[in-house]
Amino acid sequence: MTIRTSLNAFDIAAGRGRVTATRPHWLLAALLSAGLPGPEARAQEAVTLEELAVEGESRGQGVGNGAPGGRNAAAGAIGLIGPTQGYRTDRAVSSTKTDTPQRDVPQVVTVASREVITDLAATRVDRVFNYTPGVAQQNNFGGLSVFSYAIRGVTTSELYKNGFPLNRGTPPPPDAQNIERIEVLKGPGGGLFGRSDPGGLVNIITKQPTTERFVEMGGLWGSFEEFRGTVDSGGALNDDGTLAYRFNLAAGRQNSFRDFVNGDRLLVAPVLSWQITPDTRITVETEFLRNRIVFDRGVIAINGRLGLLPISRFLGEPGQSTYQTNNTMQVRVDHRFNADWQMRLATHFNTGTLEGESAEIRRLEADNRTVSRDRNVRDYRWDTAIGQAEVVGRFDTAGIGHTMLLGFERESTDSRTVYNRSSIGPGPTYAIDIYNPRYGQPLPPINRFRNNLERVTNTALYAQDQLTLSPEWKALLGVRFDFFEQSFRERIPRSQVDQSYFAATPRAGLVYQPLPELALYTNVGTSFRPNIGPDAAASSRSGPFAPETGLGYEVGAKIDLYGGALSLTAAAFRVDRQNVLTPEANGSGFSVAVGGVRSQGFELTAAGQITPEIKLLAGYVYADAVVTEDPTLRPGTPLINVPRHSGSLLAVHEVQGGPWKGLGLGGGVRGVGERAADAVNSFTLPAYIAVDALAYYRYENFRFSLNVENIFDSEYYESSLNRFRVYPGAPRRFTGTLSVRF
Repeated sequence: MTIRTSLNAFDIAAGRGRVTATRPHWLLAALLSAGLPGPEARAQEAVTLEELAVEGESRGQGVGNGAPGGRNAAAGAIGLIGPTQGYRTDRAVSSTKTDTPQRDVPQVVTVASREVITDLAATRVDRVFNYTPGVAQQNNFGGLSVFSYAIRGVTTSELYKNGFPLNRGTPPPPDAQNIERIEVLKGPGGGLFGRSDPGGLVNIITKQPTTERFVEMGGLWGSFEEFRGTVDSGGALNDDGTLAYRFNLAAGRQNSFRDFVNGDRLLVAPVLSWQITPDTRITVETEFLRNRIVFDRGVIAINGRLGLLPISRFLGEPGQSTYQTNNTMQVRVDHRFNADWQMRLATHFNTGTLEGESAEIRRLEADNRTVSRDRNVRDYRWDTAIGQAEVVGRFDTAGIGHTMLLGFERESTDSRTVYNRSSIGPGPTYAIDIYNPRYGQPLPPINRFRNNLERVTNTALYAQDQLTLSPEWKALLGVRFDFFEQSFRERIPRSQVDQSYFAATPRAGLVYQPLPELALYTNVGTSFRPNIGPDAAASSRSGPFAPETGLGYEVGAKIDLYGGALSLTAAAFRVDRQNVLTPEANGSGFSVAVGGVRSQGFELTAAGQITPEIKLLAGYVYADAVVTEDPTLRPGTPLINVPRHSGSLLAVHEVQGGPWKGLGLGGGVRGVGERAADAVNSFTLPAYIAVDALAYYRYENFRFSLNVENIFDSEYYESSLNRFRVYPGAPRRFTGTLSVRF
């Protein structure tokens, strides 16, 4: 028998089977370290290796936005990073860094495929989060940052791209144009990813080169004068297909339902891959992002009441913009020793800047209509370099199958923050009337200065073993060791913070499959996250806060219906954390350590096809997230921005035949319960339900679509940081798109 294998961006594909090639020495494996995709159970057949395919495809699925093309990967191939069709994905690399069927992993990964992103006409990942069960919006730093969010009631800003962290520095929210899929790992991920939170994390998988030659051009027009143009192209650059590329471009401008708030963005993302030999491939992936936006802190709550101001009211200064640059390069070398052993070497380089000016509210005066503001001037710069070396291998011992992952990671991040402000005096300063704002006042002088330098280094070793104990029983064991160092120098005013920690984050899981379609599982894992960056700067008055630690565990079930077309999951979870930081409710910009917190509840999800015409993505989460231990807050105090009840349903009916073939009609419902709006629960954000609709028509190589968000024009609030920073949700808006593929 001969199996053709396929090399993907994270992984190198290899067929199933017993191989006579000699395994590499364990010393070599340990030195090269960890993680390409791991295998499934091996059939007892010999395998002849022919070649590694260039494109990042998966089992017969298309490239780009779900269009057909590319060669099929071998059944049971180790690699999987390419496109997936529909709303259901049976594999995800974020739970194990190996290509393992989701039913064999003792954890849940919710995947938003490229098809979901396209159907939602999403230009940024936060739009996709609206239909990702268990994910709740948090502070987005005035629209500037890789926003924070909560997974299963646990607030985090851990966002990854192809396994590398994106939340170093203050980069803009990622653009959706070059995203293949978004994987949301539920539960502890510290055993593989290190400094993370026990509720979960997000890993973005980007579009990869393909040997199929194509060009797809698109246009988007929407409410609030939004327009955007995109290009997605790829193909082989030589006759034998060993050199291939992918190129994505997005450029657009938009206003907002918020007065005077607008922005523009440019993304350029070329990727090049070279199949040096049938067993070795190098991929160079770059991304250049330019972002301009008006810094916007939202509306305010007056005496704990919302709705007294229109959601369009802007309380900053018109014309003050913030400019961001973000440049990233990832280089990956994938090498296969034989059908059972392979290696990945990868580096990630990122540099960025944030510069701009804004006016921000600091105090509401006694008349309940005049607010004092200060003038803020920011100049942030950062540089990050991360290297990873991973080896994955398959072997048997005493009838037990092993997929062993060994990894080494080294990170170095340097950042410089200049943050200068004007004073807030005892009386109204740089004041504005919230009911009758008068803009364009003389700018107050800058007389408060902050200038700091921060260096963070982290060295990690990690190991993971996926064990096949029998056809019904599978287990996972893993541990990661991190040696973390931080040096923080405040030049104005003078202060110094140095801290170093050594942490071990183990995890374990067990899967029982009484039927091929049913998997019962349980897992437990720990987390470790140093309190650094702005938190460390804020706390430098009294020394750094201790690192946040966590313990999470869950039990659950996964069921595949209709031959695997529809996947259902159910999980009951609990997460306990210590030394959790929360912004002070008075808007000072400092943080407080609330001590101990807990989130517990259950989650139900469904993804896939219920008929050939109907696809859906749905979920419901109950999360009871409260303070358990704190010197000032009462135990049982709900955590900020975390609803007890939240759920969503996205469903689309697409005609499969006849004269209306390619017509899709669908919609979605998003429901979010009442949430605490600040750390001390002085006011709440009301519950809301928003309804969306979509329609599209695919004819030959054209695709037309119309999306309507918030059909009934409901007024709601997405998240809050404190009473001076409440972010309203968007009113009804329309988005039309047109794309053509050549």
